[in-house]
Amino acid sequence: MSRRKRSRNASDDSDQARIDGEGLEWALTQVREWRGRVGNRAEIDGHLLARQMLRLAERGLQESLCGYVILGCEWMFRLRTSGPQDAQIVLARIEGRLLPILGDEAWFVTEALAASIRKELKQHRTLAAEWEDEPRRVVVTEPDAIGIGRVRDLRLPPKPSIPSRRGPAPKPAPWIAGLIIEHLVAKSREEGAQSTPRTLDVLVDLISALCGREIEKQEYMARRRSFDDQELGQFAEQFRSQHELFVSWDHQSPQSNHPEWFRVVRKRLEEFGPRNTFPYDLPTVARLVQAYRVPAPRRLASSRKYPVRKSSAGKRRGT
Repeated sequence: MSRRKRSRNASDDSDQARIDGEGLEWALTQVREWRGRVGNRAEIDGHLLARQMLRLAERGLQESLCGYVILGCEWMFRLRTSGPQDAQIVLARIEGRLLPILGDEAWFVTEALAASIRKELKQHRTLAAEWEDEPRRVVVTEPDAIGIGRVRDLRLPPKPSIPSRRGPAPKPAPWIAGLIIEHLVAKSREEGAQSTPRTLDVLVDLISALCGREIEKQEYMARRRSFDDQELGQFAEQFRSQHELFVSWDHQSPQSNHPEWFRVVRKRLEEFGPRNTFPYDLPTVARLVQAYRVPAPRRLASSRKYPVRKSSAGKRRGT
């Protein structure tokens, strides 16, 4: 009998009682929104993701920290391909710098540049986080008025791009999240948490859930070799320390009868936004994106739909 049709067993029931269903649904909704902004339609297998988060908790990585890493990577490592329509963003940057000098005439200068900039922006790869949540106004100070200025609207906020290649924008977030989580699990093992040889399988299934397709172990190993291990370890430690800080600020007592995987990060995210919630550092993120772009082995011809491994329970959808 196929795994899709098999009946729920005692282990499934036990897992369900330990899953923060409400928090998980909130997190999945948040990720869908972020992915939707860059045209990423890959669906996450929430059931499989929850099970692997439980397996990682058994290996010493608390679900709250695991969820924090997943959300952080999903927000940070979204790439989009810009085009002529994004000329407004570049023009806003120019206009914002010219306004204090030229005043209203800055608009005419940017309009004169518009056609050339649209031509130059045919295919640029950008980090979505660098184009979002930026101020869209500038205070223009009059030459003869000390400390007095007027607020001027800008077209849109600008930001830098990443060298692009042909084809759709890469989707590195699930892979980098898995690599960071691997470092955090290894750190937990050093502190005495349980270690099993199946940890790599759990990580591969976690990435499979986030990618919405079956990931083979050798594909993960090949991807891992293209990253700088020390830099990943340092980035993982930033996630850990920032998460611990947010937890220390949370004075609400956890409910013993109800798991709350995402309460702390959700509260922080809703109050301060992603830029002040996750350990975002543009140079680090750009280097990790470039490392991900190192060619990995071609996907196996047997790139099957779910399920394959025993731990890969639940319905999955391909990208």
